[in-house]
Amino acid sequence: MIDLLPQLIVLAVGGSIAPALLLLTILFLGSQRPLPNATALVLGYLAVGAAVGIAGLILFSGTAGAAGSTASTIGRIVSVTLGVLLIVLGLRGLFITRDPDASLPRWMESVSSITPAKAFGIGMVLFPLQIRILAIFIACINLIATASFRTQESIVALVLMLLIFAIPVLVLIGLYAAVPQRASNMLESLRRWMEKNNRAITVVLCLVFGAFFLVRGFSGP
Repeated sequence: MIDLLPQLIVLAVGGSIAPALLLLTILFLGSQRPLPNATALVLGYLAVGAAVGIAGLILFSGTAGAAGSTASTIGRIVSVTLGVLLIVLGLRGLFITRDPDASLPRWMESVSSITPAKAFGIGMVLFPLQIRILAIFIACINLIATASFRTQESIVALVLMLLIFAIPVLVLIGLYAAVPQRASNMLESLRRWMEKNNRAITVVLCLVFGAFFLVRGFSGP
């Protein structure tokens, strides 16, 4: 597992930069139930991530059990496919003003009366809608599955990956819990900055990780 950690951490850090999740967390921290709503959002997000991760481990583990050349070919195909997808999304973001991966729907601008149950549901829906995040997540799962780990090691790697994906929002929630008054001003400044720059952030991440997957796919897993 030690050899896998650097690649897994790099990919997971890229997946942790999720503008939509960060913006929603900040908005929910400004609602009538700030900590319950923000926590429920993250739990819903991670619940779907865990379900997708387990399903992916089962699926990719089957391909990893194939002959060495077959497994290698499948790994390359997955990497190239994800690379092309991210490059297309990045180029699309350069020419289309509205970025669906980073923007929030208009009805989410009013969240003061939202309940934790609804926040949990929004978190569940949000995870699969973020194509860039989902692509990076699938790459992480493929990396774990093809490493021929024991079941316990695969689960540990999956949990570690999910925690890294959630670190930015957990930091925001922890900051608000510790110093709510000071955190409110900081979070508002962060929200304005992200709304101004989220398109550029998403484009850069898509192009960087798209190139990474393409190089990895053509050079071998």
